[in-house]
Amino acid sequence: ECQVQNTAREYIKAYTSAAKCVEAFGDIPEIIPIYLVHRPSNNIPYATLEEELIGDFVKYSVKDGKEINVMRRDSEAGQKCCAFQHWVYHNTEGNLLVTDMQGVGMRLTDVGIATCKKGYKGFKGNCATSFIDQFKALHQCNKYCEILGLKSLQPKAKKVSTAPKPKPPPSATSKKKTFGPTVKNKS
Repeated sequence: ECQVQNTAREYIKAYTSAAKCVEAFGDIPEIIPIYLVHRPSNNIPYATLEEELIGDFVKYSVKDGKEINVMRRDSEAGQKCCAFQHWVYHNTEGNLLVTDMQGVGMRLTDVGIATCKKGYKGFKGNCATSFIDQFKALHQCNKYCEILGLKSLQPKAKKVSTAPKPKPPPSATSKKKTFGPTVKNKS
């Protein structure tokens, strides 16, 4: 859990650098740190510790990628989380996706990461590989994707080419050709 969330933090730091270069981007989501605590005198010797987020807790994306969340699509935080997913997908060449983003406003916690089957640069996520394919198929770019110069993941519609029209058959009223010499009327 710590490795996943702190790896996602590193990606959002790089995303923050890219987004700060664009004045129109505004506030940027943050993934809060999580710490592993060793408690040797406790019967559960390890625990995770993170800052308490106070306010309305919202899920901007879920692990299975199938839930369509109005807050994700319509809120600024939701759109920026979606653009972050697209940015990570683009910058890892489709090999890694941060998902299961949730939190209070722009402060996120308990994220998940999906990687390709072999992992990505030695890292294996905690979500199914299929989430990457679902994201690629379902993602709809928003204004923050456009601000960052990210290209649509949807294949462009191919132009339907039409076959050349066949030449119409000669009409019955076409001029008849005559063979041999012709004589013009002389008066």
